[in-house]
Amino acid sequence: MLRKLFICYCLFTFISQDSNAQKLVGFWNGKISRKTDKGYGADNFEMHIYQIGKQLTGYTFAYSDTSRFVLYKFSGKINKKTKVVKLEEYGYAYCLLPDTLNPCEKKFDLLYTKFDDTKYLTGKWSGISIDTSCYPEDELLVALEKIDKPVFSDEFFLKKKINHFFKNKKQYSTNKTDFADTIPLVKKVMDSSILIPLKRKLDIQQILTIKDSVIKITLYDNAQIDGDTISVFVNKKPILIKQRLSNKPLTFTIPFPNKGEAIELLLQAENLGEIPPNTGVMIVEADGKRYEIRVQSDFKKHAVVIFTFVP
Repeated sequence: MLRKLFICYCLFTFISQDSNAQKLVGFWNGKISRKTDKGYGADNFEMHIYQIGKQLTGYTFAYSDTSRFVLYKFSGKINKKTKVVKLEEYGYAYCLLPDTLNPCEKKFDLLYTKFDDTKYLTGKWSGISIDTSCYPEDELLVALEKIDKPVFSDEFFLKKKINHFFKNKKQYSTNKTDFADTIPLVKKVMDSSILIPLKRKLDIQQILTIKDSVIKITLYDNAQIDGDTISVFVNKKPILIKQRLSNKPLTFTIPFPNKGEAIELLLQAENLGEIPPNTGVMIVEADGKRYEIRVQSDFKKHAVVIFTFVP
């Protein structure tokens, strides 16, 4: 009896340690997008991942609002050496879509990246819808951040997940999360020269693929100049601290040396200006192209733009 208990204890300890060592198990939230010459479209995207060794299972939930969503099961693998994650949706799609649209069964080719305590899965996707490729002329991108709690309640059955979505339509259509309203403007660590972003929700507002080794960024206030002040962090490292947005450009460059990894550009609101929230226009110049991105942040969320490399 004691021997059996000892074996069970060792097995439980091994499983617990193995579970703690897994980096992907849990809840991921962000954006799934399609980018064309005509513009950029992005849906909210949630992924719940379960893992045994290299094997991954779970489900995805893509939604733009309460009138349009698609939920799929998926399976896949992670290569722990290269940090490459390959996932494939399968089976029946639980969805609510306009009559003119069909669900898209997706494949994901992702890379795991970590900046301090923030973990990302970024990369590309493709899909099939009734034997036809989904958005064949578009650049299909995805960026997900690992979060502590799911956006949707932690239920493992698809019917309950969908029912929960409809019972909370107002909450999810506004995409609000409860945070403290009073947060100190600057957090200092060790000494005044080392700054880190405040603990706020990360709101991924744009995903771009870049092949250049350097990215040029220019920031302006958006529309009416109302005193918006921001700090900018790249991969959690400070670039600009408490700079006011105006019609005069704030310009800096970002090196992109490790093409396999993502880059997180984070804009932190230091005030809300005279007209809340804190808004700005970001001009991105890379690969001989110019992208204009409108960014919005406040005391509850950071504006985040993800740059990723897709060969």
